Amino acid sequence: MARPQILPGETGKITTKPLPGGNFQARARTRDDTGALRDLWATAATEKAAIAEIKRQAAQTGTGGVAGLSPSSTIADAVPLWLAQVEARANAGSLTFSTYESYETTARMILIPACGGVRFDQLTVGRCDRILQRILEEQTVSKARRARAVMSLLCGYAVRDEALTRNPVRDVQRLPTPEKKTSALTAAQVNAIRDLMTKWRSTRNAGPRPNYRALIDGMDIMLGTSARVGELLGLRRCDVDMTADPPVVLVDGTIVSTRSQGLHRKKAPKRARQRRSIALPAMAAAAVRRRLALAGPGEEAYLFPTKTGRPMSVSNYERLLRTFVDDNHTDLVRLHVDVDEYTTHLYRRTVATLVERAAGITLASRLLGHANEQITRASYVVSAVEVDPITTEILDEILGHESTL
Repeated sequence: MARPQILPGETGKITTKPLPGGNFQARARTRDDTGALRDLWATAATEKAAIAEIKRQAAQTGTGGVAGLSPSSTIADAVPLWLAQVEARANAGSLTFSTYESYETTARMILIPACGGVRFDQLTVGRCDRILQRILEEQTVSKARRARAVMSLLCGYAVRDEALTRNPVRDVQRLPTPEKKTSALTAAQVNAIRDLMTKWRSTRNAGPRPNYRALIDGMDIMLGTSARVGELLGLRRCDVDMTADPPVVLVDGTIVSTRSQGLHRKKAPKRARQRRSIALPAMAAAAVRRRLALAGPGEEAYLFPTKTGRPMSVSNYERLLRTFVDDNHTDLVRLHVDVDEYTTHLYRRTVATLVERAAGITLASRLLGHANEQITRASYVVSAVEVDPITTEILDEILGHESTL
């Protein structure tokens, strides 16, 4: 009878022998995923440990070089193996390092403390649902949604490694969406805020003089282009054409900061498909001209530079805006500005709302660089409370005028 063929990840007969000094050596053969036989050997303090190391090497060989998972593996066991694949994608350029670091933080800070000891053979749909509902109750909607996304990706990895037969996270109940922000600025509020920012420099008593000019110019450009704050800070001299009529800005990069790469300009907006060339309205064009006067001479010079010519970081810009809001809280409330929602994102929401009301959702979606109009409507456009009075004309035309009865 022919000897049974060794399968990938399995071993043939494991032989052991003692070594001088008390250690043990184990040897065996295995077959990798290509079908080729490979020799394995290991040395350990005990015979049992040497055999265990041989089996670990065989499992690693049978899964393309990555230690394999099994149904008895826990979520905590799988996280470093999955993250190694995610990091490899980031190194290859198919994923951003900021996304990798977001996954790593969510897994380390939320998922492992909540369910790190759960084995895959115990991970049912019901158990996944209870884990996520507990995170939702004890923490926040945002953290629960992040945990759900990472858990689903992790289970997908386990399915591919045959530790699970199906992804149980796909069938859990939907988590609530974060409450939609409903504030947007009016033209009168924008003008009043611009005046407050101008006065702020001379009226602030404590600390250094704030860079109010960056706040005003940034607000005008973000309102005129729908750019996110990272995209704004990533603008360079070579990204604007002031000779065009009207002037044009190319949004094709953003400023990000990661642990591995530090502060740098990513050569794409939030998503690569969101690259867009935008004609500048007068107020944004004037702000760009002011920034060009402050930028360095090179084509790669940033419009919002630090004293060393580096780009301003998103955190520093947002900190500057928070300081302005705190110092002018009373005046902003008097202007009926929702100070709790006053972040740089308020400008983007204002642009979407104003353009949608004037020209429709399609143009607003294209300006914001969204893949579809539903994203714009669900997350950015603030619905008007009052219905356009033109409806009276339409109904009068269809239904006629008042009854004579």
